[in-house]
Amino acid sequence: MPKKPSKIGELEFASKGEARAFLRSILYKYRPGEAVSPADCLILTDALQNHPEAKLKIGSGIAGFKVRSAEYGTQCFWVVRTDDSTEKFAHGACV
Repeated sequence: MPKKPSKIGELEFASKGEARAFLRSILYKYRPGEAVSPADCLILTDALQNHPEAKLKIGSGIAGFKVRSAEYGTQCFWVVRTDDSTEKFAHGACV
């Protein structure tokens, strides 16, 4: 079965697996508790638009992103909303 191309904003990937690996590489650049850089925030903002629950996850709007600890010793992205509330999201669901 041929691989399906995937896009995150203006970034194009040969497959969904490549796009997921790219987002995972961003995730693991940070330690739990760290804020995501402005450049990576732009990418994550585009990625979050693809999430099946984007409206719910974005809520009042995006102020930034953080990385926090998750279940089983992993970590995940959290969107920080303009009203200071936060919501976690799976980067794989954004592809």
